[in-house]
Amino acid sequence: MKVLLTGATGFLGGHMAEALVKEGYQVAAMIRKSSDTALLESLGVELREGHLDRPESLLEAVRGVDAVIHLAAYYTFSGKWEMYKRINIEGTEALLRACMAEGVSHFIYCSSTEAMGPVDAIPADENSPLNPSFDYGRSKMMAEEVVHRYAANGIACTILRPSGIYGPRNVNDVSYWFITSFANSMASRFMIGDGSSHVQFVHVDDVVQAHILALKKPNVSSGETYIVSEDRSYSYEEVYRMLAEIMGKKMPRIKLPPLLAKVLIAPVQAVNALLRRDNFMWRISTVDAVTSDRSYSVEKIKEDLGYSPQHKLHDGLRETVEWYRENGHI
Repeated sequence: MKVLLTGATGFLGGHMAEALVKEGYQVAAMIRKSSDTALLESLGVELREGHLDRPESLLEAVRGVDAVIHLAAYYTFSGKWEMYKRINIEGTEALLRACMAEGVSHFIYCSSTEAMGPVDAIPADENSPLNPSFDYGRSKMMAEEVVHRYAANGIACTILRPSGIYGPRNVNDVSYWFITSFANSMASRFMIGDGSSHVQFVHVDDVVQAHILALKKPNVSSGETYIVSEDRSYSYEEVYRMLAEIMGKKMPRIKLPPLLAKVLIAPVQAVNALLRRDNFMWRISTVDAVTSDRSYSVEKIKEDLGYSPQHKLHDGLRETVEWYRENGHI
């Protein structure tokens, strides 16, 4: 089977490409001219140029493949809506049109639990109402609607919603900012709120596992949406305690009320905006994110596809922190 992988030069994409090659799939990667393709070339992956905002480039990119795993996205929590719309929504639709035209049999879309946003019930499942709080999540929700529409028109489609992904080689992402901020800045002295809100992470290897299971079982996964995560959430206090133990630091001693935290973060956010620096941990909107619950059930993907998360957060964080230390991030 030949698989086209979009987003192959990203954090998740690199791990996905390695696993697909190891599993014996023929792999083609959709790349841009500016992409760093060293890892893909070392794996012997076929490189095909394609751009989600240039639909005419996509027919050639998908030609002759049996399945597409669509990871590529405009991923930021402080971007412009026009870019979310053009890449995440319209780009996904353009890719699906190309797949239909070229007879691709299976389309696997990597969405995000950010399409669900904060939840009222713990844990939320695939039937819970969608309530995205960031434009990124809204664009993922709308892209899912596009995928559902094409699934109704004859192409087998599967939607996977990973929660916050972490692991070695992850940089400039939410989990990266969370871990490195705790390690490198005064942020380790503070906790926003009382630490009781829940958050749920997933190791990159388990996200890869879920995609390959969906790829192997199209008759089961087609038309379905699955949450992909560890099989439990953690309070922020638990997460801070793990990081403190792993890094040999003290737990945050000061618990900031959310309103005060917003007042203190506002000038830092303003300076970062002027300098065009982006750090999720220093945004007013993050205060609301870390004082709401993001807790999800993975029972459906376990039952349907045999998914079994292999990484508990403590061990995965230790592995990730060691990689950050070895590579000069902390």
